[in-house]
Amino acid sequence: MDNIIPVLMCGGSGTRLWPVSRSSEPKQFHALSGSESLFQQTVQRFRTEQYAEPLIVVNTNHRDLALREIGQLSTGSARLLVEPCVRSTGPAIAAAAALIAEEDPDRLMLVAPSDHVIEQTEVFTQAVSQATLAARQGQIVLFGIRPAHPETGFGYIEVGDAFDSASFKVAGFVEKPKHEIAETLVAGGRHLWNSGIFMFTARTILEELERYAPDVLACARRALSTAHRGNDTIRLAADFDTAPVISIDYAVMERSDRLVCVPVAPEWRDLGSWSALWDVGSKDGNGNVSRGDTLLQDVRNSYVLGNSRLVAVMGVEKVVVIDTADAVLVSSLDQAQNVGRLAAELAAAKRPEANAHKRVRRPWGSYESLRVGETFQVKHIIVDVAGQLSLQYHHHRSEHWTVVSGTARVTVGERVFVMKANESVYIPKGDVHRLENIGDDELHLIEVQCGTYLGEDDIVRLEDQYDRIVTI
Repeated sequence: MDNIIPVLMCGGSGTRLWPVSRSSEPKQFHALSGSESLFQQTVQRFRTEQYAEPLIVVNTNHRDLALREIGQLSTGSARLLVEPCVRSTGPAIAAAAALIAEEDPDRLMLVAPSDHVIEQTEVFTQAVSQATLAARQGQIVLFGIRPAHPETGFGYIEVGDAFDSASFKVAGFVEKPKHEIAETLVAGGRHLWNSGIFMFTARTILEELERYAPDVLACARRALSTAHRGNDTIRLAADFDTAPVISIDYAVMERSDRLVCVPVAPEWRDLGSWSALWDVGSKDGNGNVSRGDTLLQDVRNSYVLGNSRLVAVMGVEKVVVIDTADAVLVSSLDQAQNVGRLAAELAAAKRPEANAHKRVRRPWGSYESLRVGETFQVKHIIVDVAGQLSLQYHHHRSEHWTVVSGTARVTVGERVFVMKANESVYIPKGDVHRLENIGDDELHLIEVQCGTYLGEDDIVRLEDQYDRIVTI
């Protein structure tokens, strides 16, 4: 019997966890619970014999991050289905199902977000095994979490009559309720938290999409038919942009009569806000959760994160203090669910802090802009061991590289040479060049750009080991 294909949804911006989560590097790519990022934890969760190679659905803006984090795990391969733009979960799942159906329309798919925490994976694994029977019978299986308390941040599934020994018919849904309603739902015992995790065959979900959202499916199929395929990456074509922006919940789940629910209690958490992280964090004797370089005096029931410097907090309670290199958030714990409003206001004002961190990650390493002027920019570039920038040139700028530490192999035009600490090179505008780390440690260098335009889109790639050349 073929193993289940995990389809890991890697979208979402996580604005309620600003300033750590930003649109260019959302929450799933941060280590918010444990030493690995939420995305890496999700990938690891499906590295068992029960599952086949995962299919990761990711926006083109986050593709490099996903590749980098998968590479850090060194526990097997994965395929990437790359969206040219964000169209919500309906079109994304439609494209994934159409791709899987090319190989086997009766293959089981388990669709899961990449930003959840499941502590008791063996409990979840058992529930998945129990759900396969219903899924193979053409049902759409939803995994409902037995509620631990009244929760206003989740939707609820109403459980109906039994379908088989492990699953129940879905009687209805309740949107995120007010607290009083949530208390009633939990007390009644027939409502479960909606985890947003589903299982079905590719054939089943395609039939339901054809029935309830044919325009979504048609756009997804067109985008897949002319997709660029290579190096374990499938880039959907521009037709995907024309798909309606609709979630799979609205497109299918709230309309289909083929829904069943499997109740499960795997210590599941959706870490959607700073208050949620405080809820699940390891607290000190005063009820505080603190991470990073922090100093707390007379502080109670608070969440404090120091990322880039010492953060000292005194004489307060029920607050959230989040430090990053370019922004600091201070909020009451009770208002932490509303942090997304701040992120939206920053985005509307076109503030860079809404979108990107000072340190920008790339599949080969990272860079940080140290100083920007009208005609110059100074960057600190870090290249991982065996990392390699693309063979490229620029139309509008020249560059000066100075190695601070490590060993680099540099290509400039026809010249290929090695550079070490305190050695420099000048790269004229228009010259083809490349940088590689050939040492045993990270390569650090300072780059000074000079020119009339310094944007990241002034890069013409000729060769790239990370498959970033094709544009659809």
